Amino acid sequence: MVEYEISDHALEGLVAHTLSELQGVRLLETAPRSLGEVFRRMKPIKVERAPEGLTVDLVLSVDYGVSIPEAAQAVQKAVAEALFVATGEKVRAVNLTVAQVEYRKEAHA
Repeated sequence: MVEYEISDHALEGLVAHTLSELQGVRLLETAPRSLGEVFRRMKPIKVERAPEGLTVDLVLSVDYGVSIPEAAQAVQKAVAEALFVATGEKVRAVNLTVAQVEYRKEAHA
């Protein structure tokens, strides 16, 4: 049997890729306003491992007009499935914080 370990960075990349395939939601990307904010900034993707499984925390931006409850459910399902298929580990929770609703002209043109 081959032993391997998947890095946290790889798991975060898998989550980011999964989100890139969903319409109307994306990871929150804000530019820091000060040097202090750079060091305090929370990451938009955080994956925690426990013997019971993985827990994912996401900070998202949602397009104006998108149903947040429906988008949240789609994100939770897609992320949990992607992580389970890639790792075989149970996903205990996919927690979401919608930090921004963004009006995008290209989405409404």
